Amino acid sequence: MKSREVTFVIVTVVVLSCLTIAADKKRDLYPEYETFSRIVASVTANYAEEVDTQKLFYGAYEGMLQTLDPYSAFLPPAKKEDLEVETKGEFGGLGIEITLDKNGILTVITPLEDTPAFNAGVLAGDKIIKIEGKSTKGLSLREAVKKLRGPKGKPVTITVFHEDGKAEDITVVRAIIKLESVKDPGFVDDKHKIAYIRLTQFQKNSVESLDEAVNDLRGKGMRALVVDLRYNPGGLLRSAIEVADRFLEEGVIVSTKGRRSAERVYRAAKQGTYSDFPLAVLISGRSASASEIVAGAIQDHKRGVLVGTRTFGKASVQTLIPLQAGKSAIRLTTAYYYTPSGRLIHHNFNNPDQKAWGIDPDIEVKVTPRDEVDLWTYWRDKHMREVRERNNKPKKEGAPDKKGEEPKKEAPPVPDPEKIGPPPEKPPGTEDKGKKPGEFHDKTLEAAVNALKGILISQERAAAAAKNAAK
Repeated sequence: MKSREVTFVIVTVVVLSCLTIAADKKRDLYPEYETFSRIVASVTANYAEEVDTQKLFYGAYEGMLQTLDPYSAFLPPAKKEDLEVETKGEFGGLGIEITLDKNGILTVITPLEDTPAFNAGVLAGDKIIKIEGKSTKGLSLREAVKKLRGPKGKPVTITVFHEDGKAEDITVVRAIIKLESVKDPGFVDDKHKIAYIRLTQFQKNSVESLDEAVNDLRGKGMRALVVDLRYNPGGLLRSAIEVADRFLEEGVIVSTKGRRSAERVYRAAKQGTYSDFPLAVLISGRSASASEIVAGAIQDHKRGVLVGTRTFGKASVQTLIPLQAGKSAIRLTTAYYYTPSGRLIHHNFNNPDQKAWGIDPDIEVKVTPRDEVDLWTYWRDKHMREVRERNNKPKKEGAPDKKGEEPKKEAPPVPDPEKIGPPPEKPPGTEDKGKKPGEFHDKTLEAAVNALKGILISQERAAAAAKNAAK
């Protein structure tokens, strides 16, 4: 038995040494490796049942990385394949961004719009306490994602605890997730021509969609713009940089720095910049990652006013490091994002004493959990109304059927979100003061509109004073 244990210790040390990347040369890690190896050898030799050594090692790797942060993880072959599928976007899912909160509870950052979860009533901030009747306690993010993902058309039931204190079982039918990142372009103040656009996440073609919406609004006389980043969980770094670049003529947009990785600086270019109108950006505790890059750049360059509540505080960069000839990998936090002024806005869940993280608004508008539920419900119900209206749209009179053609099929109950046209002109919280009691009221949007009104009025007065002085 002793010879077997010694042999196992030596082999384990060799394996662990091969997996060590950029180890700290100033510290002798051999005692830690030796202790770990003896634990493994003792377990395999003395445990009451036969031990799957691969499972044992995988569990050790997963536990090791989970001690770092919620975003670092070990990816065995199956999970690595899941990640590759997710990157391609060809998977059946619910359409939610999730994280583990400081207590390790599976939490919805935001349900993505026009997705099964959004339409079924999953809300931002929901705690997912069960999946198919089984507790989510102790589940890693990857394990939770694997349980939530599945074949298109197959339902999954989750038990959620809403922020208003109510628990609910919600059955969601999985679908291929296809999303539009630019939503609700329209005017929220007709008199002052203040427009509104909502960015739900940052995708490959987000900047093209933004250009299209802004140019259309400009053609209709837009003088100021509200960009809504509330509940935007992030997305592609390159897309966030492109969107921020549209609002900045020059200077740093964001930089990334790590202990071992070289600093990278991303700068704005003047070409294509929207520099001719005042800007307000709506943010909340659900604005994370790439949306914080945009908000931080706009705030640091004083290009616009930020309205709402403090953002989520996710500013870490993950790198995929392949192992075992590419079959498995580790996703490791290797750097952090910094705003143009050098601020690190990352929320370190391992530091209970951390007081500052995220991006604070220039104008704070406090909202209650009920307000957040009402806003998300408003958006969901409005989307469902649009779907019903388009499905029930009557055929135009005087349009004869062509002979020999089969009749066109009716639109499906839930159409492709990419084919859904623009929503009603006014998003939530318009300038209409004649609301009925109990009607939804978006305080954050109203505060942003009022701020832009003040800027426009000041500009008008300054222009009039300059004109009079020139006479």
